[in-house]
Amino acid sequence: MAQFTVEWRSQLKSSLLDFARQDARLSGAAITGSATTDREDRWSDIDLAFGVEKADEMSAVLADFSKFMHAQGALHHHDV
Repeated sequence: MAQFTVEWRSQLKSSLLDFARQDARLSGAAITGSATTDREDRWSDIDLAFGVEKADEMSAVLADFSKFMHAQGALHHHDV
């Protein structure tokens, strides 16, 4: 993709949340950042937080999400 658009970002966010809904290892999800207060603009990133049910599954969950995000076209991500 040569240019990122607001529509592409919205589609990617929906894809990530759909992927999360299918992962039984997750206990919850939250949309954070500018999207929570309707302040997204064309430069906004995607801010999501997920709860992992069992701490010993954290590495596998992060690896699976990273692989999925990059397959969808994400360039960078930050795991906290």
